[in-house]
Amino acid sequence: MRSKIIKNKKLLDIFKKLNENEKAVCLFYSRQKEGWDKILAWNPKEKFSYKISDKDFENNVRKFIEKETAKKRKIFGFFSYDLGYKIHKIKNTAKDDLELPDILLLSFDEWITEETNNIKIHYQKDSSIKDIEKIFSRKDIAKKTTITSKEHENFKAQQSRAAYDKSYFTAKHHIKEGDIYQLNLTHRLHAKTKTASKEIFQKIIKNNKVGFLAYIKDTKFEILSASPERFIRIKGNKIETSPIKGTRPRGKTKEEDLKLKNDLSKSKKEEAELNMITDLLRNDLGKFCKTGSVKVEEKRVLKKYNNVWHTLSKISGEIDKNVNPIKGLISMLPGGSITGCPKKRAIEIIDKIEPTTRGIYTGIIGQITSKQDMDFSIAIRTIIKKGEDLYLQVGGGIVADSKNKDEFEETLHKAKSFMKIL
Repeated sequence: MRSKIIKNKKLLDIFKKLNENEKAVCLFYSRQKEGWDKILAWNPKEKFSYKISDKDFENNVRKFIEKETAKKRKIFGFFSYDLGYKIHKIKNTAKDDLELPDILLLSFDEWITEETNNIKIHYQKDSSIKDIEKIFSRKDIAKKTTITSKEHENFKAQQSRAAYDKSYFTAKHHIKEGDIYQLNLTHRLHAKTKTASKEIFQKIIKNNKVGFLAYIKDTKFEILSASPERFIRIKGNKIETSPIKGTRPRGKTKEEDLKLKNDLSKSKKEEAELNMITDLLRNDLGKFCKTGSVKVEEKRVLKKYNNVWHTLSKISGEIDKNVNPIKGLISMLPGGSITGCPKKRAIEIIDKIEPTTRGIYTGIIGQITSKQDMDFSIAIRTIIKKGEDLYLQVGGGIVADSKNKDEFEETLHKAKSFMKIL
């Protein structure tokens, strides 16, 4: 693998010029120091696409990743939430109406990274440099367009408030009965637009100062994600996870903003919710990490984003040398912060009270290096685009002392940066 630096260029300079000749475009971007590497790739060498009917998916995933990383390729893609049915041996009843793959992995032997104001092209063939330089001379594909109100419909809830309330009180009943301690309840919004996906994603980048922005284009759908939450990062035998639980909207004035921040900081309900998920993820890591290596490095850190305040923890560990990291990754799915506690029972209840399967939403999106280092986000604040249809799912954690109005409002606060994106 060779590389060449081109000065005074950025990934977005290339991204907005890509056209239909560039297949399966993947852009991973960050607007925070602790986010993932900024990388752009297209025209993959190999593709792994899978639905959960496959009996031996874990072994097949491992073989694909090992084969492609042995060729020094980089892998991008996602694992859906719905894999949790297979992993935890649950028969799902919710409708899979979007019919997307449960795993999509794309491997590349050439890609571009961004470093300060320069880009670095990682390539194997000299002709690749010339091909990329030709792209620089193109006109922007994602030009700003004027879309009339008749050509798009902004996000609206697909589920009525009455239906959400019924699901909410069913979750509260299960908590009261002791079936679960916490459950992440979600609902889906829908929009329609003729606006180009690249234009939408550039607006998403501009409006969301988060660490895990991702765009993935497949033949029948596109993913546009602006997640604030890291699921796992694996480097060598080191692993870390950083669950988010606890939300308040940002204030319109400094005084209101400080009041909301302090309200989150003092909330015993939000603290208990994060503690439960932190313990769940400690247990998840403990299944395949060295005994005694799992530690809570940061506990209930307060963090501000464009539209919300969040609290989060950071848990780390050392992977046992006898455990394959890919097996460890799969064993943790779905993430505890977006299911509930205990995890299996929460997934069973979610399947009964949410009308459709979640698919990519609350699954994980990420990248795998040739050394099998991994960095995956939780797929929240994520749009799934099929043709002119856009699907955006939002949710929040329900515990014993949750209030119905507060929880519903919280879901809308989380979607705020997307509500006017069209």
